[in-house]
This record gives sequence, structure tokens and C-alpha cells, in this order.
Amino acid sequence: MRVAVVLAAVAALLGAALTPTWVVRHAEVRAPVLTAGIKVVYRVEGVSRIHKLQSELAIGPGILEAEIDLVSGTITGDLSLPPSFGYFVVFGFVPTTARADLVPVVEVTGTIVDGYVRASTRLVVELADVAVDRQPLDVGGTCETVEPASIDLEGPFELAKMRMTGVYAIPPFGGCQGRERLDPLLTGLISGPGNGLDLTLTLLPEAP
Repeated sequence: MRVAVVLAAVAALLGAALTPTWVVRHAEVRAPVLTAGIKVVYRVEGVSRIHKLQSELAIGPGILEAEIDLVSGTITGDLSLPPSFGYFVVFGFVPTTARADLVPVVEVTGTIVDGYVRASTRLVVELADVAVDRQPLDVGGTCETVEPASIDLEGPFELAKMRMTGVYAIPPFGGCQGRERLDPLLTGLISGPGNGLDLTLTLLPEAP
């Protein structure tokens, strides 16, 4: 009897050892990541009113390649602008023309809150091809603001077309050296606060 019991116990152990054990692993379920980033291209054009000169400088048309995240309400993008050609009357009676290059040095960044967009960037103002009463004025090849101007714009957010406005300061000029050092003259004529900026951004159907 004891032998039978032992044999039965051994058989049970062997059966258990040979019986496969199945482990069911369930795939990890992760919450879906909500993304609403869209890439857009805007035509940018408008005008800047230079306070000291009481004259307007046409802006653009340039291009803003941006990504808008509608979930986080953020905007980032790269702005490029063509040269602007201005006509000014200096000292109230001297006609002056110049080429101004507005060169962004950082990305455009912004936020959308309650249907209102605020965006900012920084750009250097470069001057060239200056003529006073049709006579060329040599300002050298490196005439520009000594630091970037900080640009802050705002307006109602509309994806297809929106107007953005702001006021900014033009920093002093440096490197304006031709036959004479013209930094003080140009700084006195142009630099300072209170310069208005009025831009219209129009959505393009595709990248140009």
C-alpha cells in the first residue's frame, strides 16, 4: 500500500512538472497623445512709422513659416523680410532715401489666449544706399543697430488673415563709417522709442 501511495505521489509530481504553464501578458495601454500642431506659411506685409522722421517705411511682402499648436496655444516660426526702401524728409526740408534691411536674429514666438495672439521677435536694422538730396552718403558696409530691436506684436487671432500691431524702439547705430563717422548723426535722426508697426499676415495656400 505504501509503495502504491509513493508511486501515485511521484506520478502527480511528474505530471505537474510536465504540464505547461501559460502566462498571459497584456499589452500596455497608453493614453493617446493629443497633437494639434499645424504648419502654415503667411505672407507678411505692412508699414512701420518712424517716429523721429515722421515718415513711413513699407515692410514686405515677406514670409513667415510657422507652426501653430492649437492645444498648447503656442506659435513658433521663421520670419524673412526683403529690403525696405524708404523716403524721408530730414530736418523738415532735406529729402533722403535709404535701404533698410530688417534681419531677424531669433525665431518668432507667440501665444494664443482667448482668441488673441501675442508674438515677439528680435531684429537688427541695417542701413545702406543712403542718399541725401540725391547725393550718395557713404555709411560703410556695416551700418546697423548696435543691438537687435525687440518687436512685440498683438491682435485678434484668425488663421486665414490677421492684423498685428505694436510699438518698438530703434537702438542706436554703430559701424556707420564711410569717409566720416556717421553713427551719432543717424542715431540722432532715427533711433528712439515710439515707432509704430502695423502688419497683416495672410495665409498662403502653399509654400512659395
